[in-house]
This record gives sequence, structure tokens and C-alpha cells, in this order.
Amino acid sequence: MRSVMLVDDEPLIVKGMQAIIDWDQNNMQIAGTACNGLEALAMMDEVPVDLIITDIMMPQMTGLELIRETKARNPYTKFIILSGYEEFKYVREGISLGVENYLLKPVNMDELEATIKHMQRDWEHEEMRQIQMDQSWRILRNNILQRWANETIDAKEFRERAQMLEIPMNKSTYCAASLRIVGDDRGDDPQIYLPGIAEQCEQIGNKGLPDGCGVICFPDQDGDIMLLFVSAGTEGSAEWQLQALNRMKQAVVEDTGARVWGIMGQSESTYLGFPKSCKSVKLWLQNHLFIDCNTFIMQVENEEATNQHQEKPGPAMEQFHKLLRDGEGTEVDRFIDEFFIAEGKEPCLPRTPFFNSAIQLMLAAKELEKTPDYGDIFGPLSRIHTLSKLKQLVRKVVHRTLDTYHTAEKTYSPHIMSVLEVVKNHYQDELSLKTLSQRLELHPNYLGQLFQQEVGTTFSDYVNQYRIERATHLLLYSDKKTAEIAGEVGYWDSTYFYRQFKKYAGVSPTELRSIYMKK
Repeated sequence: MRSVMLVDDEPLIVKGMQAIIDWDQNNMQIAGTACNGLEALAMMDEVPVDLIITDIMMPQMTGLELIRETKARNPYTKFIILSGYEEFKYVREGISLGVENYLLKPVNMDELEATIKHMQRDWEHEEMRQIQMDQSWRILRNNILQRWANETIDAKEFRERAQMLEIPMNKSTYCAASLRIVGDDRGDDPQIYLPGIAEQCEQIGNKGLPDGCGVICFPDQDGDIMLLFVSAGTEGSAEWQLQALNRMKQAVVEDTGARVWGIMGQSESTYLGFPKSCKSVKLWLQNHLFIDCNTFIMQVENEEATNQHQEKPGPAMEQFHKLLRDGEGTEVDRFIDEFFIAEGKEPCLPRTPFFNSAIQLMLAAKELEKTPDYGDIFGPLSRIHTLSKLKQLVRKVVHRTLDTYHTAEKTYSPHIMSVLEVVKNHYQDELSLKTLSQRLELHPNYLGQLFQQEVGTTFSDYVNQYRIERATHLLLYSDKKTAEIAGEVGYWDSTYFYRQFKKYAGVSPTELRSIYMKK
């Protein structure tokens, strides 16, 4: 609501102005009244106003003098002049001072209300421009902070941008932290606007900090809120940082209803060390799975305490293969549930052994499919941060396979059986419907339609899926280079192989190998 001050040396005029206009309906309120310019200025020292409606001729300080003095203090204040003087010199001076309107007494109320509505539209436009400027500033700052954290900005550009964007460069300590936001076990991760959450965290985190200390928050490409803690001294930094991190964590929990984990990195003595601190936080997150029932705040330097547990053995694959072949859905669920039980009281678990085992179980199920789609395995893995979500993914993939595998076995026509046999034995060679149709003495279009009708996918998709299946096994269980694997499965252009693998598996060959880390 906008605030208004009425300034006139005639009390009846002031009272009339207060009563004659419905200020609430115009989203305004009377902040005060004054009988001359000096009194108005004194009041504005205590209560700033958006609009001043003033007379011209008043004792001690005229309305025009009041306007000049107020403009010097706050150039955004707007003015309407009410005067009994129609002399041109007053009108001209009022216009030169940028008043909204010059109205003669007795006031035409329609004209006054029209002037007020015009000002409201101006205010709305100004607010929108300010919001757009603020958003542009934050977008630019977030981009620079992300590049700084990832070390993808050169030193000169960063120094120039940091000064403009108020990123401190002369503090005594720089420490990175992260808030990881994860949905509950029943659904997907919460749909939130990360830049807005980061802005809210920054406001909360900066409340009540010691002198010379501050927090800057920004979202990163992994969906985490990254935090930069800075302080002018080194003593007591850990205490206020953990308190601020806990306040921000709790605020995100209350705002989103999600579970939030806080990870604090190592402190560095200059701004040049901030990327190193960020890396320590992101590496910790990359290497751990959270136990769903507990959220916590942890410092990376205390990580050793979380790793005092034995290496988890892999699943009993022979038993699992038998359960899959027998179609024992209930027993399969029991096997998966028992394997993914968190033993001990650790607040988190090493990610690699659990991810490796999950991939083994899902690939075992995929081996039962004639045209396996690996996109529903590897694509979601990068978004999984808790043990329960990993277990849910394994159960989902395995059950999808069981639902199709144990239905009636599909019987193919002799022509399609011949095509499938050729793909199985010669997938590494150049294959086309034209060549196969000549061998089978069929028209290529007819063979393509027959293949899609019986197999449920196009010939091209089937061949690509088969090749990607073979490539997946080589990537996971051999040390061969990606280019070598591409050639072995029928792709002579490595770039094309990368595109096709990403399309069908949901991740690149490099990303797949980083997900499934060999022991």
C-alpha cells in the first residue's frame, strides 16, 4: 500500500482531502499531514512517503521549496500541487520540478482521482522494471557463481564480474556447503523453483551473523543449493556457519515438505580456494547414499566417521536368476528388500557398491527381454540420492520385465525369425532391410511393415537396441576403450555411437562407466 502526505496550511482543506477520497480503495493510506513544508520534511525523516499532495503558498516553506528539497532526498517521491494561484510562473516551475499534476482549488475530484490512477500505473511499471532488473542481476550472479565453482571462468573475467555483482574477494575464510533436497519415498522429487529457494535461503542465512560474515546462495546444475560462507576472521567460523546452515535447511523443509541434507565443505583462506571447497562437497555427495529416515548436517572433514563399515557383498545372482525365470514376483521383492536393508547406524552409505549391485540386478532382468530398453535403468540413476529410491527403481525395472516375460511366448513368422537370427549373429556388420529383403525375396517396404507388426518396433530401432545392449555389457565388464567398443558393435563413427547410446540408454558411455565403478 502506498503512503500519502497531505500538506496545506488550511486545516479544512486537509480534513476534506482525508474524507473525500476512498484511499483504501486506491491502495493508499494517509501517512501524515503537515501545515507547511518544514513540518512535512521533519515528518518524512521518520516516515518516508510515496506521494505528497501540497499547497504552494504556505508559511516558513512553500510547496515548491518542499518539492525541491524532497527531490534532493528522494527522487522517486511523486507530487500533486493543489493551489489557488493560476499564475503561469507557478505552473511552469511545477512542471520543471516533475510534478504529476497542477490542480486549481476548488479541486475537481474526477481529475484528482484520474491523476492518482495514472500514478498507480506508473508505480506498477516501475515495480515490474525493478523486478526484471533484480531477476537479471540474480541470473547473472548465479551464472558467474556456478562458473566460479566449476572453474570454467578465467581469473580476469571473474574479478571484473565479482566487483560488479558484490561477490566478496577480500575475506579471511571461504567455505562451500550444499543443501540437497530429496522428495519422500512415495513419489518423485518435489517440483520447486531452485533460484527462488536459493534467494530465500540467502535472506534467512544472513540474519544475525557476526560482523564481517555473510552467506551467498545459488542453485547448481545438479539441483542442489550451493552456499558460500565468507568471514573476516577465522575464529568461531564453524559455529556460526553450522547455525546458519541449519536455519536454511529447516526453512527449506518447512517450505517444500521435502527432506533436506546439509553438507559443509572445508574452509579455504582465499577466494581462489572456493572451487576446491565446492569440489570436496560435490565429491562427498557423489560418493554417498542417504538413509531415508534421517536428515543431518555433516562436515566433509569428518567423513571418515561415516565410512567405518564393512564393504557390502554383492547379491546372490544365481538365486536371483532362478527367481526371475520362475516368475516368483513375491520372492523377487523379498530378495530385493532384504538386499537393500541398511545395516548399522551410519547416517549414510557408500554409493558405489549399492549402485553396482542395483545395476547387476536390473541387467539380469533385462537379459530376459528380446529388445531391452536401458533408458529406464541408467537415466534415473543420476537422480537417485537415497537407498529407498534405489530399491524402488530396481523393483520397478524388474517387475516391468517379469510382466512381459511370463506372458505367452511370441511366435514369429519364418521370415521374421530369419531376420532376428541375422541380427543376433551379424549385428556388428552393416544391416539393412534392403539387403535382407533381397535374401528373403520380399519387397523392403513389406518386410519393414511385417517386422514392426510382429516385433513391435522398427527394424532400425531393434538393431540399435541390440547393439546398445552388447555395448553396455562391454562398457561395464571390460576395460576396452569406447571407440573400440563402438566398432565391435557395428558403429564405425564414434560420434554417432555416442548419440545413439545416449538416446537408447539415457546416459553417455562415459556417464555409464562413472555410475558403475569397478571395484
